[in-house]
Amino acid sequence: MSKFSTPVFPPLDGSLTIPEVIDFNMRHNATQPFYVFSVGKHGSEIVQVSHLEFGRACHRAAHVLAQSISEDSGTVVAVIALADTIVYQAVVAGLIRTGLVPFPISARNSPLAIVNLLQGSSCHKIVGTRATLGKLFDEVEARVAAVGEQFKLNFVEIPTVERLFPKLGREIEDDSFKLYSTLAPTPSLESVCMYLHSSGSTGFPKCIPQTHRNLVEWTNFGLSDLRSHTPRLVMGTMPLPPFHTIGVYLQLIQPLFGIMPIGVFPPVVHSPGDQPMPPTPDNTLIHLKRTKTNCLIIVPAFLHAWVNSQEALDLMKSFIFVGYGGGPISAKVGDALVAAGINLSSLYGGTEFGISTVPALGRGNECDWEWVQFSDKITVNWAPQGDGTYECQILTTEKHHPAIENMQNPRGYATSDTFMRHPTKEGLWRIVGRIDDVIIHSSGEKTVPAPMEQIILGNPMARSVVMFGRNHDQAGVLVEPAAGHEIDVSDKAQVADIRNKIWPSIEEANRNAPAFSKIYKEMVLVTSRDRPLPRSPKGTVMRKAALHLYDEDIEELYRVVESTSGIDKIVPPQSWDIAGLKTWLVEQARDIRSSSTISSSKDLFDQGFDSLSATFLRLRISSALRTSQRFAKAVESLGQNFVYAHPVIDDLARFILDLSKTPIEDQTTESKIEAIENMINKYSEGLDAPLPPSKSTASPKDVVLLTGTTGNIGSHALFFLLQDEGVKKIYALNRPSRTEGMLARHEARFRDKGFDGELLKDSKLHLLEGEASDEKLGLSAESYRQLQESVTTIIHIAWRLDFNLTLSSFESHVRGTRNLIDFARQGPNASNVRFVFTSSVGSALGWDQSKGPYPEEVVRDPQYAISNGYGESKYVLEHSGLQACSIRVGQVCGGQPNGAWATTDWVPIIVKSSLALGALPHAQGMVSWVSMDATAQTILDVAFAKQQPPFALNLVHPRPIKWEEVMGAISSELMVVSGSTTPLPLIPFHEWVKKVEEKAKSPVADDFEKIPGIKLLSFYRKLAEADQISGQNRGSHCMESVGMGDFSTSCIQNVSETMRMVPPIAEADIQRWIAYWKGVGFLV
Repeated sequence: MSKFSTPVFPPLDGSLTIPEVIDFNMRHNATQPFYVFSVGKHGSEIVQVSHLEFGRACHRAAHVLAQSISEDSGTVVAVIALADTIVYQAVVAGLIRTGLVPFPISARNSPLAIVNLLQGSSCHKIVGTRATLGKLFDEVEARVAAVGEQFKLNFVEIPTVERLFPKLGREIEDDSFKLYSTLAPTPSLESVCMYLHSSGSTGFPKCIPQTHRNLVEWTNFGLSDLRSHTPRLVMGTMPLPPFHTIGVYLQLIQPLFGIMPIGVFPPVVHSPGDQPMPPTPDNTLIHLKRTKTNCLIIVPAFLHAWVNSQEALDLMKSFIFVGYGGGPISAKVGDALVAAGINLSSLYGGTEFGISTVPALGRGNECDWEWVQFSDKITVNWAPQGDGTYECQILTTEKHHPAIENMQNPRGYATSDTFMRHPTKEGLWRIVGRIDDVIIHSSGEKTVPAPMEQIILGNPMARSVVMFGRNHDQAGVLVEPAAGHEIDVSDKAQVADIRNKIWPSIEEANRNAPAFSKIYKEMVLVTSRDRPLPRSPKGTVMRKAALHLYDEDIEELYRVVESTSGIDKIVPPQSWDIAGLKTWLVEQARDIRSSSTISSSKDLFDQGFDSLSATFLRLRISSALRTSQRFAKAVESLGQNFVYAHPVIDDLARFILDLSKTPIEDQTTESKIEAIENMINKYSEGLDAPLPPSKSTASPKDVVLLTGTTGNIGSHALFFLLQDEGVKKIYALNRPSRTEGMLARHEARFRDKGFDGELLKDSKLHLLEGEASDEKLGLSAESYRQLQESVTTIIHIAWRLDFNLTLSSFESHVRGTRNLIDFARQGPNASNVRFVFTSSVGSALGWDQSKGPYPEEVVRDPQYAISNGYGESKYVLEHSGLQACSIRVGQVCGGQPNGAWATTDWVPIIVKSSLALGALPHAQGMVSWVSMDATAQTILDVAFAKQQPPFALNLVHPRPIKWEEVMGAISSELMVVSGSTTPLPLIPFHEWVKKVEEKAKSPVADDFEKIPGIKLLSFYRKLAEADQISGQNRGSHCMESVGMGDFSTSCIQNVSETMRMVPPIAEADIQRWIAYWKGVGFLV
C-alpha cells in the first residue's frame, strides 16, 4: 500500500452535508484512499479506491438512477440488493446526490417486514438485484398487491461495478467523467437524508428517518480523535452489512468525514447471478492481513470463532484496537482476548441516536474491555431501575439531536437499554440488557438475564441461550446447541448429557447471581433441532419470539417442578442405608448449590439454601424414592415441607429411612418446646455475669449501629436517623452482596420508598459489609475495635423472613444477636450501650386469648410461641436473658411518603388476587396494622428514650379498625383507579379461599401472575379457619382478625410519643398503597 499523503479534513460543524463533503474530497483529497481491498489469486495486488474515484462513482450512480427514477426530490427509494460494498454505498450516496432519499433495507427481512417498512416510509421504488432476490421480490410484490391499487411498486436494477467504477482502482482526474450537474437544492440540515431501519430484535424492524443534521452530528462522536491518530488508521469492516447502521456509518460516513481508508471485501459481482463474498471468520482474517488493516470493528460471532485461533490472536494483537458491537461477547472470550494482548473495546450505539461511544485508542485499560465511555458531545440521563441498573436516556441538546424522540420532559430518546455503573471508575458503564428483557418473577424479584447469558454463551456447546422465568419463582434457560451438537430432545439420555456439558458454564453464571436468579440443572431446556430459535437480520436471537416458540415447553417444565411428582433421570443412592443416603444427599445438595463445601451436620439454610434449593432437593428425593419399592408408597403422603422440617442432612437421612417403618408425622408440640428450651439455654450462657460500670457519659444518640438498612423497616429507620441532627454517626451493617454494591442497594431502597437519595451522601453515614453471625461480625479486628469503643446504641432489625423454615434454620440469626450482645458487653461502655431488637408478634401466636391481651413482659411459657420457626426464634431471644429491649412488631403496612408496601406480603397478594377472583375476603374483628414510617419512628423512640426501656414491648396499632372497613376502602379505591362502575364485593374468608382453591386445581400460566394467592394457599387456609373459629366466639368483633391475637400497648405508648399519637388507618393511607402497587406494575 502506498504511503498516505496529508489529508485535508472536511469540517465537522455541519456546514457541509454529505453531497457537499463528497465534492469537497474530490477537490481536496482526490488521491486519498477511500476503500482498500485485495485482488488476484493470492491477494497479492492491493487496490485503493480514491476519494476522486468514489466521488465520481456517486455521480455516475446519480446519472443512472435519475434516469430510471424520475421522481421529485425527497422521494424515498429502497435499496434491497446483494451487492458489493463499494457499489452499495456508492448507490446510497448517488441517490442522496439526486435529492432522493435512500432506504437501505436488509434482504434478510421477511417479505411482510419489508412491506411494513415500505409502507411506513411511503416508499414505492426499489433499487435491487432481481436475479439473486427474485423470489423475495415476488413475495413482496404479492403482498403489496393485496394492499390495493393505492400502493404500487417500481423496481430498478442496481448499477454494476463496471458502470460505476470503469477503471477500478486506477482512475485519475484526466479520465473521462461527466459531473451530475442537475443538482438538487442544497439540502437543509433538517431535511431527511436517508432512512435506516432497526434490527427487529423485538418485533418488526422500524423505519427511522435520518436528517442531514443527524448524520453530521454522528461525526462529532470521537471522529476527530480517530482521524488525527498516528499512524493513520486503516479500519477493517469486511463482514459488516452495508445496509446496517454500523455499515453505513463505517463504510460511508466515517471515510467521508474522517478521510480514513476502509478495508472491504473485493467486488465479485460481475453478472446478474453473482453474489457478494459471504463473510466468514476465515476469509475475513485473510483479507484483514492482505489489506494491512491496523484496526477493526467486528461482530461478536467472529471473536468467538477467533479466540481459539493463534493466527487470529497474533493478527489482532498487532491492531491499534479491536472494537465490537451489535451484541455481547462472553466474559470468558473477552478475558481470553485481552490476556492474549488484544486492545479490545466495546462499542454502543443505536439507529435512533448514532454511534455514541468510541474505542479505546491507547493501551493500559484493557481490563475495562466490556465498559464503555460515552462521547462528551452526548448528554445521557441515567434513569435508575431500582435494581442497581440504569436506563440510558439520550437527551436532545444543541450538539446532538436523536433521530427519534420518545421523551418529552426532558426531550430525548429512552433506549430501554440498561447499564451498570463502574464501581470505581467514573464515566464507565456496562450494558447489561434491556428493560423489556428483565424477568419479573412471581415473587416480585427481577432477574437481568444478559450477564448470565453471556457467561453461558462462553460454552462451546451453546450457540444461543435465552433465560426465562416471568411470573414464576425460579429462572430457567433455553439452550440452543452449537452446530454439530444438536440432539434428539426426546432422548432423555442425550438431554442429560448436554446439560452436564453446559453445566460448568451455568455454575459460573450462578456464582455472581442473586439467589432468585440462579439456574438449576432441572431448569435447563434444550431446544429442538426442528425448532431453531428465531433470529433478526443481524443474527441476534429474537427473545420474545423465542420464548413464544417454546412457551408450552417452558410451562410444562414449571408444571413438573411445581408438582410433588419429582423429576426424571435422578440416579438414586447406591445403597438405602444411613451412610449411602448421607453421601447421596450431600452430592445432591452440592450439585443444587454449585458448592463443594456442603456439610451433612450443618443446617442447609445456613449453607446457602433457599426455598428454590429446597424445592429441587425435595423433587430429587421424591424421584429417587419412587425407584425403590421400599419407599414408593410413602412418597404419596410426603408433604412439600419435609426439607424445611429436617434441614440438616444427618437428620434428613434418618427421616427418609424411617419412612419405610413409620407413618409420617409432624413435629410434636413437646419436641418443639424442647428445641426452644435447648436453644435458649445455649445462647443465654454467660449472660448473668454483671457488667462493670461505664465511665462514658455519651448520649444514646451519639453513635448508632443499625442492621437491616436495605430492608423495609431498616431503611425507614435510616431515613429518620439521617435527618436527626442529634445523631453524630451511623454505622449501617448489612450482609454483602455479590451482585450489587452497598451504596447501590441503599439507593435502590430509598428510591422505592420515595426518600431523598441525597441523604445517603451524609458524612455521618458509614456503610459496613459484615455478617452478625460471624466472629467479630465479619469485620476486621481494627474496625470491630473502633465500633466497640464508640457505639452507644445498637438497633438490630435484620432478620430472615421465611415462614417455611423451622427453628433450627434461624439459629444463625439467634447467634448473630448474641454476637451483637457480646460486642456491646465486652466494650468499654458496656453498661451504657442501649440494645433494641425487633421481635415479632409471631412469638406469641399460641397465646390463650381468654387471659386477655398478650402482656408487654417476658412470658415464661414456650407453648405460646409454637407456630413457625420465625416466631419461635424470636421467642428464644426474648428468653435468653439479654440485657436488651425486645419490640414485638405486628403487621406493618405501607406508609409515608409513597405508601410502599412489599408486593410479596400477604395483604397485597390478597388485593391482587381479588381483582382476578372478583371478590375480596371478609373477616371478623379488627386490624392493628402500623405504617412503616410509624413503626420505624417508634423503634427509634424506644432506643432513644430518656429512661432504660422495658425488656419487652408490643408494637401494634393502639387504635385498630375493623377488617371490613379496610377491605371496603380498598374495594372503593380499586373501583376509582380501574374506572369500574361497581366495587368488588366482600365475601366470607373461607369462600374466598375456595375460589383460590378452584383456580389452584388446574392453573395456567396467567393464573400464577393474576392470582399469586395460589402460592400462599395453605397460609390463607389457616387464616380462614381462624376466622371461622373467631366468628363462633362472642366479642370476636373486638378481637384481632384472622386469629392474629390481641396485644397490650400501654407500655409502648408511655415510651413512644409516635405510638401515643399515631392515627388510625385512613382512606389516604389506602390510596397510597394502591398508587404504589400500580406504580410498580403489581396492579394493572
